Amino acid sequence: MDKIKVLLIEKTSDDKQIVTDTLAKVDYIDLVGEVTTTEEANYYIGEKYPNVVILGTSLDFDRHEFTEYLAKEYPEIAVVLVENQLLEDTMYKAIFVGAKDVIISPFTSSKLVDSIYRSYELVKDKDVIHRDTGSTRRRKSLNGNVVTVFSTKGGVGKTFVSTNLAIALSKEKDKRVCLVDLDLDFGNTVLALNLVPRFTIMDIVDDIRNIDQDIIESYLIPHESGIKVLPANAKPQINEFITAEHIEIILKALRGAFDYVIVDMPARFYEPVNPAFQFADVLLMITTPEISTLRNIKASILTLQELNFPKNKIKVVLNRADSSSQIKNKDVESTLGQSLYSVIDADYKLAVLSLNSGTPIVISKPRSSVSRGFTALAKKISKDFEGNGHS
Repeated sequence: MDKIKVLLIEKTSDDKQIVTDTLAKVDYIDLVGEVTTTEEANYYIGEKYPNVVILGTSLDFDRHEFTEYLAKEYPEIAVVLVENQLLEDTMYKAIFVGAKDVIISPFTSSKLVDSIYRSYELVKDKDVIHRDTGSTRRRKSLNGNVVTVFSTKGGVGKTFVSTNLAIALSKEKDKRVCLVDLDLDFGNTVLALNLVPRFTIMDIVDDIRNIDQDIIESYLIPHESGIKVLPANAKPQINEFITAEHIEIILKALRGAFDYVIVDMPARFYEPVNPAFQFADVLLMITTPEISTLRNIKASILTLQELNFPKNKIKVVLNRADSSSQIKNKDVESTLGQSLYSVIDADYKLAVLSLNSGTPIVISKPRSSVSRGFTALAKKISKDFEGNGHS
């Protein structure tokens, strides 16, 4: 492999000594310069073309401002910020201005090398994305519709509804559809669709300053059905660095690139994903015909109304409807105080087969009553949006 070229910006400190001593022993990393000012840094960047810039703690300029400058002017360079302590606000700010990693001083040689290598790999992948995207012609921005799929009760089939609905909508007049997994801790859309993600939402957050409707599509996973998918993270512990501001930027970009953006939400109200409520053109509240679930959903609807969420955007979808159930459709409507927007039949055998195989029912069993329910739901959403002057 080519050597990773590193530029160190730091004054005299123990950290500087660790960096120089460590990198002198690593044959695939080359320390191309040690500087202390932004002027010297710009000179070395123009002369040595470093892959990674390490910003130490004892500097006389605004490190976050310089990181933001580097991220904008040299997106092919990975910036690693050194911090004296782990603070939530510091981490948020570092990531938002474009740093690819943060290491806490004092750090070990192994942590330093690991940070340099991971940051370099991250930027290398993104450099390909930006080159490929730069050669494409910018398309006309769409004004897509956001369909947020939500329930505060776990196990009601949010992901089941989200995946099947996304595919059903894509068949409506060949619409462009993106499925976003915002269940950041436990999202399993990729499992439901049998996909292996190359990128996740955290990769977009790392590149957030460059995101627009063209670049964001390069991070999405294509599915055989024609939809594109933005997966949640494989490692939930890094989700603490994702903010509502990040999600807002992501949803705005997706709305400009797709006719429909389907958002699979976590089973709770959670500040970072609030933009999915704010941008929702329709909020599908998923329930099942069980008393505990209905009580939970009723409480959620009341909470949304207290938060001044538009009542006309809340649409109740009854999943796993069973004619043999003691709780009938009219009982659900009576309990929740509003009409059912859609009803999806129960077919536990098909649902289990679908989840185990990673093939949505609308693909594997298109003539089943469950698939017909999703087709009807997609047609209804499409008709409602067209009637309201949407796409």
